[in-house]
Amino acid sequence: MLKGILLSLILLAGAGAGRMLSNARRRRCELLGELLAAMRVLRLRMLNSAEPLSVLLRKSDSSLFRDLGNGLWEGGGLRSCWEKLRQSGVRRGCMLDCLNQDDLLLLDDFFRNLGGSGREEQKELFSSVISQLEEAQRQAHSSFLDASRTYTALGALVGIAVCILIV
Repeated sequence: MLKGILLSLILLAGAGAGRMLSNARRRRCELLGELLAAMRVLRLRMLNSAEPLSVLLRKSDSSLFRDLGNGLWEGGGLRSCWEKLRQSGVRRGCMLDCLNQDDLLLLDDFFRNLGGSGREEQKELFSSVISQLEEAQRQAHSSFLDASRTYTALGALVGIAVCILIV
């Protein structure tokens, strides 16, 4: 009986370890969703408010946007604030480490052009970036589901192999 419980725990641990391997994909999907929501709110506030960009970014629900707003508030330009945040954020374990190169290039382009033109150009910028982020989030969600199933199954198989070796 004790051996059966031990083998079950090994099998569950293998499946759990496999599932943990898909966490980066889950985090990417969640971060893209957070950015999408924050961009939609920022678009409404920016196009319907006379407040400066730094204030609008600091009011955001997104920690990325708040950090950018704080950098702007301290006197930096948006581009330089984004570059600093990007350099520190892509390191392992940081806020942006789960994003892929395409996501980062999209954000680079967005922050390069944000606030630098008229109302109609800003509407177009937001529309373009939001639609691209929506597509990236769909792909990230699909990738997460596939990886989660695959890694969980592989982890369970490793758990079964260990159980066989023990028996």
